[in-house]
Amino acid sequence: MLSSTIACTRHARKRRPTSMLKVSKLLALFCLATATQVSQAREPYQVVSLSLKNASAKDLFREITRQTGMNVLADEAVLEKSAKTTLSVTNMPVNDALTLFMRNQPLTCTIEGGAVIVKAKPLAPAPAAPLQQVEISGIVTGEKGLPLPGATITVKGTKHGVVTKVDGSFHISANPGETLEISMVGYKATSIKFDGKNTTLKVNLEADVSNLSDVVVVGYGTTKKKDLTGSISSISSDQMNNGGVTSNAAQAIQGRAAGVQVSQSNSAPGGQTIVRIRGGNSINSTNEPLYVVDGFPSETGKDINPNDIDDIQILKDASSTAIYGARGANGVVMITTKRGKSGKPSIQYDGYYGVQRITKAYDKMDGLDNMKVTNAKANEKGLPDYYSAADLASGRNNDWFNLATRPGVVQNHSLSVSGGNATDHVSLSANYFDQEGALKNTDYKRYSVRLNFDKQFTPHFKTGASIYASHAYTNFKTYDGNIVPSNVMYGVLTASPALPVYNTDGSYARFKGRDNPLAWLMAPTNDRYENKVNINVYAEYEIINGLSFRVNGGTEYFTTKEGTYLPRDLVDGEKVNGKASLNDVATTRNLVEGYFTYKRVFNNIHSLNVVAGASYQSDMKEQHYSQVQNFSTDAFLYHNLGAGTERLASTSLTLPGKIGSTYGRVNYALKDKYLLTFTFRRDGSSFFGPNYRYGYFPSGSVAWRAGEEQFIKDLHIFSNLKFRGGYGVTGNDRIPAYIYMSQFGPINVSLGEGSASYPGTVATRLSNPDLRWESTAQLDLGVDMGFANNRVNVTLDYYHKKTNDLIFNVPIGDWNGFSSQTVNTGSLENKGIELGITTENIHNNSFNWTTTINIAYNKQKCLDLGGRPYIITQTANLYGGRGMDFTKLAPGQELSTFYGYQYDGVIKAGEAHPAQPLSKPGDPKFKDVSGPDGKPDGIIDANDRTYLGNANPHYIYGISNTFTYKDFELSIFLQGALDYSLYNATRLVLESGPGTDALNRWTTTNPNTDIPRDGYAIAYGGLMNSRFVENASYLRCKMITLGYNVPVSKTFLKGLRGIRVYGSVQNLFTITKYTGSDPEVNSNLNSSGSNANLSSGLDYTAFPAYRTFTAGLKVNF
Repeated sequence: MLSSTIACTRHARKRRPTSMLKVSKLLALFCLATATQVSQAREPYQVVSLSLKNASAKDLFREITRQTGMNVLADEAVLEKSAKTTLSVTNMPVNDALTLFMRNQPLTCTIEGGAVIVKAKPLAPAPAAPLQQVEISGIVTGEKGLPLPGATITVKGTKHGVVTKVDGSFHISANPGETLEISMVGYKATSIKFDGKNTTLKVNLEADVSNLSDVVVVGYGTTKKKDLTGSISSISSDQMNNGGVTSNAAQAIQGRAAGVQVSQSNSAPGGQTIVRIRGGNSINSTNEPLYVVDGFPSETGKDINPNDIDDIQILKDASSTAIYGARGANGVVMITTKRGKSGKPSIQYDGYYGVQRITKAYDKMDGLDNMKVTNAKANEKGLPDYYSAADLASGRNNDWFNLATRPGVVQNHSLSVSGGNATDHVSLSANYFDQEGALKNTDYKRYSVRLNFDKQFTPHFKTGASIYASHAYTNFKTYDGNIVPSNVMYGVLTASPALPVYNTDGSYARFKGRDNPLAWLMAPTNDRYENKVNINVYAEYEIINGLSFRVNGGTEYFTTKEGTYLPRDLVDGEKVNGKASLNDVATTRNLVEGYFTYKRVFNNIHSLNVVAGASYQSDMKEQHYSQVQNFSTDAFLYHNLGAGTERLASTSLTLPGKIGSTYGRVNYALKDKYLLTFTFRRDGSSFFGPNYRYGYFPSGSVAWRAGEEQFIKDLHIFSNLKFRGGYGVTGNDRIPAYIYMSQFGPINVSLGEGSASYPGTVATRLSNPDLRWESTAQLDLGVDMGFANNRVNVTLDYYHKKTNDLIFNVPIGDWNGFSSQTVNTGSLENKGIELGITTENIHNNSFNWTTTINIAYNKQKCLDLGGRPYIITQTANLYGGRGMDFTKLAPGQELSTFYGYQYDGVIKAGEAHPAQPLSKPGDPKFKDVSGPDGKPDGIIDANDRTYLGNANPHYIYGISNTFTYKDFELSIFLQGALDYSLYNATRLVLESGPGTDALNRWTTTNPNTDIPRDGYAIAYGGLMNSRFVENASYLRCKMITLGYNVPVSKTFLKGLRGIRVYGSVQNLFTITKYTGSDPEVNSNLNSSGSNANLSSGLDYTAFPAYRTFTAGLKVNF
């Protein structure tokens, strides 16, 4: 006998075939019932790793039994007839390994009831006279023209087949008239009938989108797409890296996934990217999603080089994100980086070079007109001319915007090496990204390197590591406020073209005691250095068949250093003899976690996948800030703060934090049609009060693969149909650290009149031991549909999210010395619908056309503010050193809802308007909307303010079309947003100064205009009003890329596997009614200290968007 798990039969004498078959069946059934592991049903896709040399069939089956526990039922006489063979495979499904072994063997194998049934191959009828076989050679490539190693080519109806080599080439013999079948996982199979003449073939396989998404990454594991019960969007590497400039992962996903909004506060190099998944859930906490890179929760995940990414999975609903508990409320972005694969080493270069130009300039007056308007305004106020006759005759006409901008050069270069064998896989990549800002003296550079390594020590034990390091430098400017030192764009836009640029000695000129804006742009030093290191290791051990344990350990360390210096040759620097500041922030995160995974199939109809584990995370943030002035020289900049004799500020802080968690997930499937998922997580965090330090976050979801039901198949409508539904609770723990504790600060106390001042300490914040995390409950209902053999795929989701226990300050009685306290109160909801459509419009041997569409609708509403009637947010200083009430949040309204007066034109000469007693002809006129009793009262005051619009897009969408013709590929990507507004404060600034609209302002000689006489510099001029609230809906041609895959045969380079050249245009055009520079800007100026979630939608001299032209090259050896 082979072993106790292989059932065999011997026959003492020769019998008729029918008798022998009956006896074999009886003995097989007996052995099946008595074998030690016969009760364990196994699926054919269990994997094995084999390394057999000149081995018999018995050796093979012993090894399969040892690794899988599967029983082998065979007649020993049949096994003895098998030929010895050599077989080496790694992590291959059992069924595939058996198929390889059975080639040219007189045996057949089937897997039934979790056992391998081995029989003698039936005798074939006498073959006809063989045809003369012909040797065929060829190459198999993918959509990009790159070779596909590992593709299978078989002669239809035979066991004769080969696998493509690492360069995609193959050799096979076939008879004329036979058909070759070519297939590979993730690509659509194709067939070619051999005519006996064409012996050199070039086969191009088209990617099968549904197959590429078959396995998706979820929290603590992977699952098949067909088994998902939640809402997950997948984005491939090809989608992210299809031309154009994308400096980080967040930019690369814009418009690619339904319900995911990506925007930039401005287009400055290294500028902040904002990501929202299904709307914002919080008022004072962050609404950014959690980023998980190769299983490690990372604070810097969205800054990863896109070339390093293999794919991204965006977890949107509670059943998908609840496994991350207190950090999952805003969604989870799972990033999987590229790892090595078996085969010969692959060397790939991917780079591009481009030029960026500002898409839209501002309309400004020339120097003479500007001086005349300025003098006219001064005369209207009873003041003398600001510019003299000599100034008017000077001919000065400096376009400060053109002087301050340039065509910015951008380049990106990535080099990677990867490969592996049966046990080792490695991938090493390096990247250099360099972006010059279109605004002079703004730049961003990043250097990064990544190493991924995996080692299979035994068939049951493997380890691996991911190491990432980057260094980035940003030469930045600030864009806040209404004074040049803090907002260089304000200076560029408002400076008179009559101001001189340089003195005769080449130094920057001053005019009437002011520096010109170019001096402010070029002279100060603003440096930011960012260093990031992430090391993540894992080990995984298969304890018994179906049960494994994995442990992850990692550390992330990132630092930010900002140094600034205001030199003494500027007016403001001269006043203080130079001013320097230095801000150092260092954050360390350590994580260790372990979890069990159990997979089992029962009776071929019950499938169970269980995950259970625990994790511990510790964070440490350290910050040091200093500011000094009064330097004897500018030589030190910010590198020697001790050289400044006057210290303005010196602070430091240390913020430790710890999170301990346990979690689990159960996936159950019945007949592969009825699916159930249950998830649970318990988090404990040191950031919350002792009374509510632990949170519990459960979720459950179900799905029905209705397309597998026979009555659905009989309709001949759907090639795929699945209904999903889920509900769960997640949390948001990313709040300011330790705000539940009392806070104390320094104070100087005098003990009486004439007494000396003594230093002391005073409480500045009231404690709240009951403070806990915000929690978001979410319902998700979805359906996945496929039509025409999945040439058309549709995904539709409805969700309803409600966030409770919002964290913010509420007023309290001042009897205890405090006016407010941080508490959990209030609620917010988001409702929405998401639609995703993928179509394969045309597919033939030479031309293909595919389309991807996603569109999402989200409606947000505040339900409760903890008893407060409303919250009004005020902007920072905008006009003439003053801010204004900007947004108002009240129950029934959305975040960032503009609140102000309704503009009603310009007050005409002789027009009586007693409602605005301080106004004069030419001033803005507002509507009398309401009074103290809710009715118009003839007085314009705070009662007349009303809601003017909202800054949150209600619709976001993306449309991608890809056309391929032979070796050419054209992709067109459109992206946009609908039904939202921006407050165009830049327009008001220009109307008040050098903008051409000021030529059409109200004057006694130009009374029929709707432009007030002097912008914000008049009564009521700086009040928030509807005149500057504009519809910002837009459709943008985000990217057009034309690529050519150079046939390898036409090159002279040895070892070349593929080469692609391409050109792209980014932000070619934008269709919008918005009059500002860019409908995506968001200045987020806010002086009240509230979170910017309340007051987005402000366009105040923001950095304009770019139009980028790039040329790129991809080479693979």
